Amino acid sequence: MKIEAEAWELATKEYKELLKDMCEHKLAPNLPYMKSLFLGWFEPFTDAIPKEQELIRTGKSRQGYAPYFDLLPADKMSVIAMHQLAAMVMTGGEHGCARVVTAACMIGDAIEQEASNF
Repeated sequence: MKIEAEAWELATKEYKELLKDMCEHKLAPNLPYMKSLFLGWFEPFTDAIPKEQELIRTGKSRQGYAPYFDLLPADKMSVIAMHQLAAMVMTGGEHGCARVVTAACMIGDAIEQEASNF
């Protein structure tokens, strides 16, 4: 579990650095496909999560998952979500797809597990 937690931290740091570097040098088209895909997801996920966390803090949204959603930083949660979605699609999704409920449960389980280690 400790190794997995360290891996999430390392991936989060890598995406932040990669995003900064790619923006500075306008090199995004040169990235390998998965990295460019993740890089395209990272910023929107990382921007959307704090907005959802704020809604949860004010009691306006998603009380079912609220206890876990505010326990991790947004950047770490976005990395977890990206990796879980990619793993699901690549290892058993129907025709390269993932069912929303199954994906949400997998992401939620991974976030809950990480939060318990945090």
